[in-house]
Amino acid sequence: MKGLSLAIQRTVLPIAIDMDSSMAVSMITSDEVDRSLYASLVNEIRHLLSLRQTCITHISRSRNKASDSLARFARVDRRTMTWLGSGPEDVLEIVFEDCKHIVIE
Repeated sequence: MKGLSLAIQRTVLPIAIDMDSSMAVSMITSDEVDRSLYASLVNEIRHLLSLRQTCITHISRSRNKASDSLARFARVDRRTMTWLGSGPEDVLEIVFEDCKHIVIE
């Protein structure tokens, strides 16, 4: 959620979100009222998504190693970081590898 909030603050461009949790994507994109334990979080994310043109997609962790690497980085360092224009070298290499396998239909 913090990343989405930062993206909304930093750009007026549409925002694309890839998530490895199909359940989270389903909860966020559903038109039904969320009555789960996570309802307040889901509602806040829905509100943020309504502020900008967005696309939220499920993508398996094995097909998005860069995202998994950044999430692991955040868990280990227990902090949020923003890179403008580029990112950590090891993540850039992973992004390059992820992009090799993209199939555009």
